[in-house]
Amino acid sequence: MQIALIGWQSSGKSTLFSAVSGSAPAHGEEAHPGVALVPDQTLDRLFDLFPRTKKVNARVDYLDVVGLAPGQKRSGIKRALVNHLQGATVLAPVIGVFQHGPRDACELVEDARRQLDDLEIEMLLSDLATAEPRLAKIEAQKQRGQEIDEFERQALRRCIEWLDEERPLRTLALTGEEEKAIRGHGLLTRKPLLVTINHGEDQDGATIRARAREQLAAEQRRVIVLNAALEAEIAALDEEDRELFVTEMGIETPAADKLIRAGFDLLGLIRFFTIGDDEVRAWPIAEGADAVAAAGTIHSDLARGFIRAEVVHADDLIRLGSLSACREQGLLRLEGKTYRVADGDLLYIRFAV
Repeated sequence: MQIALIGWQSSGKSTLFSAVSGSAPAHGEEAHPGVALVPDQTLDRLFDLFPRTKKVNARVDYLDVVGLAPGQKRSGIKRALVNHLQGATVLAPVIGVFQHGPRDACELVEDARRQLDDLEIEMLLSDLATAEPRLAKIEAQKQRGQEIDEFERQALRRCIEWLDEERPLRTLALTGEEEKAIRGHGLLTRKPLLVTINHGEDQDGATIRARAREQLAAEQRRVIVLNAALEAEIAALDEEDRELFVTEMGIETPAADKLIRAGFDLLGLIRFFTIGDDEVRAWPIAEGADAVAAAGTIHSDLARGFIRAEVVHADDLIRLGSLSACREQGLLRLEGKTYRVADGDLLYIRFAV
């Protein structure tokens, strides 16, 4: 999963990037990457059972994209930035309201809505700049009698009509064939949004959070409210001081965890585990995926030669302390290709290539 942070200049976007990735923000770069490991207490407990292995957490890739200048409104996002954003799984608009002082939460949320709407327009215009030339090329090929992808043609026509009405493509229902045909175009408004409102210390974050989630949440869109400057201070502390500071400040979940959890929820991701001779590892996968898809997540050879999966839930293994104990109680079982992987499953893939 890659989360790309985008936003207007001075939104606090790069401060948030430092807090969640532990990397210094980009200076003079169009896009700057960072990585965060997904915290996982279950994985930690599995590692305790197999301490001679290496622990490999699932990871989230972040991308800090240079802030957009307010003067460029209604001109679309420039192509170089679009190229970076197209590879992201989730777009995270960072909306700064910390600059406005202790104003009423309703006013701050309304200001956040305006900023988000303006950002959506830039993405809409960028999508039009991608879709219209592509459709024109397809139409020209059709007139010359060349073979074209009719699903792509139809999907692009529908997308352009939708965008012309200033509606994001994530709200447009496409058929499976249409979705597949345009997947490679990386249309920005087709991507789910993780809206992050950055407030100041003198503002009532709890009230802003309640109103923002009520008013700004939408289809394929989640809302997070936080104080990026405070979160960056927390992230810079060592682990012991961080836990103490978080408790004193009454912060339930650090920003890094909030974004990861919201991203998993937004994409409908769960995780499964594997234990090998050299590592204990967590793997993210789409909810509802079958055992073959899980095998392919590990390695394509495992999916190609899939025979069976030995499955036990990690909680049962942790509770009983060994795989042999799980087997004796009938909790370690064989499953076939159509088995739907559950969150927290531990899998051993049997395969032959």
